[in-house]
Amino acid sequence: MRIFLFVFICLFSSAIAQPNKIVVGTVTNQIKLGPMKGSKNLTLGLKNIAEEAILDKSDKLVLVDDIEPGTYQLNMEIVYFDIQQTSTGISVFHKTDNETIIRIKGTLLLDGKKVKDYVATGTSSEISTSTMIIDEGGGFNQASARSALKKTIINLIDKLL
Repeated sequence: MRIFLFVFICLFSSAIAQPNKIVVGTVTNQIKLGPMKGSKNLTLGLKNIAEEAILDKSDKLVLVDDIEPGTYQLNMEIVYFDIQQTSTGISVFHKTDNETIIRIKGTLLLDGKKVKDYVATGTSSEISTSTMIIDEGGGFNQASARSALKKTIINLIDKLL
């Protein structure tokens, strides 16, 4: 009886102590309109940001490269990426607010079956002022975009895990 109880406790405690494994799966660009439609560059850095966020956020999960039975898989789709620009001008004073808005849909799978999905929205603001009116055209600022992506992915991972 004692041996059975000892073996049971050892097996049960090792099952609890085993951390779950997770792999960042596919990252796709599902943006339908705008300059980032179909951009492969946008998806390339997203996987790295997600892996960094998982390593920073979770001590219960181990990041792996291959999918094995019992491994979680996180797939992501970028569904919206745009800049909302607001400009104010009085005489020679000019102020521009650029807000980068990103929406990413994440799906958490376990052994090919959907466990949970969530759509995270992130924003990053950039405010510029000048005393002369110079039109920059409202292009994408990489620092602002990376900040918004990172915030969105961290939010997504918090909600899914």
